[in-house]
Amino acid sequence: MGVRNLDILIICSVLVFITVFAPFEIFFTFRDIWYDRWRKINTSELDTTKVKIPINNKKKHNCIVANVIASKDPYKIESKKVVIIVSHGLGDKKETLQYMYLPLAVQGYVIVSYDARGHGESKRVGKRSHFLKRIDDYREIVDWINKQDKFKDMKIYSIGFSIGGLVVLSGSFKEEKIEKIIAMSAISDYKRTVRRLNPIVLLSFLFKGIKIFPKEEEVNKLSPGRIFNNSKKELTEEQWNNLSKRVYLIHSKNDQVIKFHNFRENVSILNLPKQNQLIFRKGGHTSKKNEVALTSAILNFLKN
Repeated sequence: MGVRNLDILIICSVLVFITVFAPFEIFFTFRDIWYDRWRKINTSELDTTKVKIPINNKKKHNCIVANVIASKDPYKIESKKVVIIVSHGLGDKKETLQYMYLPLAVQGYVIVSYDARGHGESKRVGKRSHFLKRIDDYREIVDWINKQDKFKDMKIYSIGFSIGGLVVLSGSFKEEKIEKIIAMSAISDYKRTVRRLNPIVLLSFLFKGIKIFPKEEEVNKLSPGRIFNNSKKELTEEQWNNLSKRVYLIHSKNDQVIKFHNFRENVSILNLPKQNQLIFRKGGHTSKKNEVALTSAILNFLKN
């Protein structure tokens, strides 16, 4: 009788697991189909070079894999003299935002789009849930760019989406060497946002090992809004104005993952002017169907 009860318990446990896990797998499958709706863009105007960027990592795998995409026309590159770091979202890869950054590369911007730890070709570097280490990796990528002879006379800009937006805001707001920062669908306060997530998204975070109750010290490092507030207290008015005016924020009002109040909080703390904001009425977390407008607005901000 005991064996039969054990069998029933095992069957019930498997059914519960499938019931909870299956929706996430279905969601990410359809999400990948959505992202892959764009045809792979092969243009003779660009060169793509795969590079391995060494980072400080205790594991055997201590290199972040990135694509360096640049125009074949040296005059275009010389006219911009800018390297743009692209940081993708959770569960994405370095190619996910191609629809946005390839047009920038055609204009002459040099793109460094990398697979974050736990993703794509950097999967073995560490866990995707280690957001603080991801910020450290980002800073080492900035250092790597500064050490490259071909980039030494170039400015550095950064673009990040979702968790990637958190990374570029938290990792480079105080770094004057990053002259422009663009964050799409970014968090303001990590603790408050994560605990108010949609239950399905919250469960997916738990499955991925993402911290729901991090220490206060970690929250301060993972919350761009807190970093902005602390910086405002520490800096002179001139220093603060110089740092804050470099930021451009993009968000959709109907974002159900990172709610729109995160955007409002960040805009309020930074006191961002209208020209440093892009708001979509619809589009959700990924600003879907707004890609052309998004890319155009980014180009306009970079040029100005």
